[in-house]
Amino acid sequence: MKDHTQNLISFSFVPTRKYPTYFQLSIICILFGITSAFSQVSSDTFEAIKSDFDASSQNSEEALNAATLFLAKAKEINDVARIVEGYELFVSNYSHTAKAIFYTDSIILLTKNTKLDNYPAEGYLKKGIQLYYNSKYNDALNNFATANDMALTSKNIKQQISIKHYIGLLKNVSEEREEALKIFQDNIGFIRKNNFEDKDPEQYLKSLFALADSYNKNRVLDSAEVVHQRGIKASLQHPNQYLYPWFLTSYGITSYYKENYATAMDSLLKATDFLKNNEKTLCSNYLYIYKCLEKQGKNTEGLRYLYKVDSIYEQKPKVIFQARDAYEFLNAEHKAANDAKQQLSAIEKLLVVDEIITERYQNLGKKIVQKYETPLIISETEELLIQKEELISQLQDKNFLSEKKVFVLIIVSVLLVFIIFYFFRRNVVYKKRFNSLMEEYEQKKVLKEKEKEEKKKVPSIEKIPASETQKEAIGLPKEIVDGILVKLQKFEDTHRFTKKNYTQTKLAKELDTNSTYLSKIINMTKGMNFANYMNELRIDYAITQLKEDKVFRSYTIKAIAMDVGFNNAQSFSIAFHKKTGINPSYFLKQLENQKSISNN
Repeated sequence: MKDHTQNLISFSFVPTRKYPTYFQLSIICILFGITSAFSQVSSDTFEAIKSDFDASSQNSEEALNAATLFLAKAKEINDVARIVEGYELFVSNYSHTAKAIFYTDSIILLTKNTKLDNYPAEGYLKKGIQLYYNSKYNDALNNFATANDMALTSKNIKQQISIKHYIGLLKNVSEEREEALKIFQDNIGFIRKNNFEDKDPEQYLKSLFALADSYNKNRVLDSAEVVHQRGIKASLQHPNQYLYPWFLTSYGITSYYKENYATAMDSLLKATDFLKNNEKTLCSNYLYIYKCLEKQGKNTEGLRYLYKVDSIYEQKPKVIFQARDAYEFLNAEHKAANDAKQQLSAIEKLLVVDEIITERYQNLGKKIVQKYETPLIISETEELLIQKEELISQLQDKNFLSEKKVFVLIIVSVLLVFIIFYFFRRNVVYKKRFNSLMEEYEQKKVLKEKEKEEKKKVPSIEKIPASETQKEAIGLPKEIVDGILVKLQKFEDTHRFTKKNYTQTKLAKELDTNSTYLSKIINMTKGMNFANYMNELRIDYAITQLKEDKVFRSYTIKAIAMDVGFNNAQSFSIAFHKKTGINPSYFLKQLENQKSISNN
């Protein structure tokens, strides 16, 4: 605003004489008074609009109107700092949505070439936070890294603390819980060392909560209890009781794991009164209240909280994962109570949410993928379908002798026979493919043993896996082809293909050749392109490890995929099925069956 006023004065008055007249001086004084008053009124107006925004609930019409008015007035006077504030109001209003990311981009673009304090680092930090809440974790990490470089350069401690906080949350997402705990411990130490508890009490409380939650995740329950109590006390001293209900919820979870169910219930029930507008946390709360009641043998009372989750899911589909847990518990409860009708209802809802989760698999965060993708997910779905059919049959049995019911029963029976036949036939086919795979594995094992013996006899001879005809067809000098093939064999023998994101260019560089030569040699000698060649090596290696390593067999599909060089479980499963004709989950199950039989 100050710069704008100065520009206005210099434009309006160009002196015609060396010294201004008394009249001109009077006019200048009046204008200074007017512009100062305008500046003060504008400042008051901005603060008033901001107060209106703060008083409105998120994503409400009142909040959006206040943010729009603030930004329009800021642009009208071309005040960059105020424009940034306006964009930040939009980020706050649309927080946790893609729109918020859009407005953080506007902040970065606007402040890139300005000398505005704390920017554009603050813009990158806010963008990273919104990307995190939209489950775009890799992009979030990149923005946090950019913000961190700038914060270190400007020695902005507040930004450094916030960045560390979200890096810790990302570690939790990737299930690196011990590393996350270390980050949160260091961050609290950093805050205290720099006397930031009073300077930024909200960030202090967020860091304290993250530490308490991390202790929970790592089951360091005594430490979790201490930090929770400290956090509850600090949040009650905050003017707005910042994070108080979240501390209560997390403390309730700690008490649940410590089997202090009465204390857990007290904290969780208190927290529910504050969480009416935060459906996800509220539903998680209800699930833990049910667990506490179930542990105390009060299952009937606990059912009420499961139905509350179901009711919220009907209105707010974003609580789908909490709903899935609730439907699993309801299925178990109704099965134990022999209530076929209610159990069928729970199973049908469970199948629906599972289908939605599967459809949205590609866009989910890593943590959710690991939670819901297990080696048994296919068989679990099949079991639910069979349970559903059995329950339908039970419900039809009441009027078994009526013609209509008999007809329905016949249809259901035919469907069941068809399903059983389908799965039986599929299992027969899969069994043959599995046995064939095991025979192939044993043959390769014998062949490798022979090769080892030959190398012992003539250790100086390098085996080149290609015929003379193949080498000639490549169209390159024999010495070059032989050299690359020897190095390629070492690449396979040392299992370097298990590294992720291995490119043809990178391998060519390691083998002292170029991509064109390497591509020709692989195509001609292996009969496939580079991508298929890498997949073949990784799948063969996975099969060997699963067959020989008991610990490796205990991994999830996700962990196996990452260990042998794939970026995700889906690409691994596709490649595995393409090569073997069976799913990795089935392969694992058959291996375990073999081991069980051999042990008996």
